[in-house]
Amino acid sequence: MLLRNDLLHYTHPSPRTVRVLWIAPEQSHAYVFDVAARSADVELVTLPALHADICAGHARVLAADPYLMVVSQELLPPKHLQLRARAWQIVEALVALEPGIYEARQRGQLIAQATATHGVSHPTIYRYLRRYWQRGQTPNALLPDYCNSGGRGKVRQASAGVKRGRPRKNGADDGPGMNADEEIRRTFRVAIAHYAAGHAKFSRLGAYQQMLTDFFCERRIDADSGRVLATQGAQAAALPTFGQFNYWLDHDDDRPPEVARRSAAAAARGSQAAGHGAVGAGTGTGTGNSVGTGTGTGRGDDARQQAIDAAALSGRPGAGFHLDVVRAEVQLVSRADRQQAIGRPLVYVAVDAFSRMVTGVYIGLGAPSWQHAMLALANCGADKQRYSQQYGRAIEAGQWPCRHLPETLATNAALSGGAQCETLLNNFNLRCTDADEGPDEWKAVLEKRFRLLAPGDAGTACRLDGVLDLDQFTRIVIDAILYHNNSRQLPNHGHATPRELWEWGVAQRGGSLKTYPEQLLRCSLMPATTATVTADGIVLFDSVYTCARAINERWLERARLRGQWQVRVAYDPADMDMIYLLDVSAPMQFHVCHMADSGSAQRHLAAAEIAYLPHPIPTVSAAPLRSTTHAYASYAN
Repeated sequence: MLLRNDLLHYTHPSPRTVRVLWIAPEQSHAYVFDVAARSADVELVTLPALHADICAGHARVLAADPYLMVVSQELLPPKHLQLRARAWQIVEALVALEPGIYEARQRGQLIAQATATHGVSHPTIYRYLRRYWQRGQTPNALLPDYCNSGGRGKVRQASAGVKRGRPRKNGADDGPGMNADEEIRRTFRVAIAHYAAGHAKFSRLGAYQQMLTDFFCERRIDADSGRVLATQGAQAAALPTFGQFNYWLDHDDDRPPEVARRSAAAAARGSQAAGHGAVGAGTGTGTGNSVGTGTGTGRGDDARQQAIDAAALSGRPGAGFHLDVVRAEVQLVSRADRQQAIGRPLVYVAVDAFSRMVTGVYIGLGAPSWQHAMLALANCGADKQRYSQQYGRAIEAGQWPCRHLPETLATNAALSGGAQCETLLNNFNLRCTDADEGPDEWKAVLEKRFRLLAPGDAGTACRLDGVLDLDQFTRIVIDAILYHNNSRQLPNHGHATPRELWEWGVAQRGGSLKTYPEQLLRCSLMPATTATVTADGIVLFDSVYTCARAINERWLERARLRGQWQVRVAYDPADMDMIYLLDVSAPMQFHVCHMADSGSAQRHLAAAEIAYLPHPIPTVSAAPLRSTTHAYASYAN
């Protein structure tokens, strides 16, 4: 038997929930109200029809009423009681006029009279009636909804000249403060990752203070020389507060693994200790960075597996990788001279089209280049544990399990390989195609740290310029990739993470993946150029190298007596410590050439950094060298 105020939840023909407002004494008909309605319209239905819907399974009576307003009167503020009393005074007489108030024509006439009597508008009375019918037809239904104020979890849009959040406690002294817009939040994320990478123990206050020193000062880069010119601190009014820094640190879910979310008590203590106005106490809605702890999806194994099975309806890992390139809007500095800018880096990324897993990455400088893109492809087959460790990020093998080449490689138009694609086909049976569009989910994570530009764009000056070097930038990119691969859920792929899809696909459909020795793959895909054998050694880009073969065959003495000659070498523009001498008589042999001892100032630098150094020609040390001639050379030597 149905009763007044019962809630009926319908599943057919469409989901909705209605409340029974009134039942005729003879049990012939009733008036119901859709609790999700945005108007005050009431429906007249026959009572047998409602019973028939319940019997047919189209509707069911809810045991609990989630809309009913039951509160302790003693806990209500006086202001809430006043607003409830005023609203109840207006609608009390109206709701007593049953069933007339449920008839549209009579309701309009009654509300018109009430507006004249109480001096309120039509929309106000309709809003009161709708709230009264939705929440159980009690006076408490008219309590104000202040609990919904503020838009919890939503990011406020900033207006020019208007400071969000409460005023600073010391507003008269420090000024109104600044809004943490997207550019400032990017700075927070980069500063957090930068500080966490360089310090054994993460300190929020230390990271905040270092951020102010590094990024919130007046700095510019000379357009002609690339020199980072004079800097000075910013005014306090133009600085973010420690409270703002803490809020966004807890709000964002892609923090480095060293940075844990604070507890509510710790957050309160931190805000009090800061002594500045915070934008609020953020609880955050993210899943947390799970780079060091697994996939971090927060779902049970069964639910996760169902999501993967639903997403993997077609395709397989390695059927196709997409090779893309973007430019990051940040001016890097030289590791040899931190007052020298070396340009904006290009991020080359290889992505598996099936799983969206980032399988390879390379950071280059200068113009977009097919040769540099091939180093991202070589990174697809690299040991990611060793690669990440080179930049200070220790990971487990399972966190980045890609060490394969695909069947086909689709490349961005900016990376047209032309005839060079035949090398991939002949050496690795890897077919190349052109495709401007490809998987781009990885960009969203990186773009939260740096603005991404088209490869040919020059970009504009920004707050991040002149602070990070190539190693530090690469570390931040690796962290972003690890977060994308392990923690980013893909809505269009059953909310599975790229790593989950990859592992499922490798286990179930891994026949497309190909593996090659890492050293062979890297040396084969490096850009090749001409170096000069001189009496001082093998000279490339004003750096001098030597190798066991040059010493054993007395190349230096021959060059001094007979003159210089040219040889072909392969090299990595991001790391010029070693180059690889190509043996024309044995195409699969690569002789490792080490930088001369007297060239220590050029060690651990990229070609772009070496170009800014003074270049006196060093004298090659006569110390004996170990033999490094292999069927394929180990670049780890």
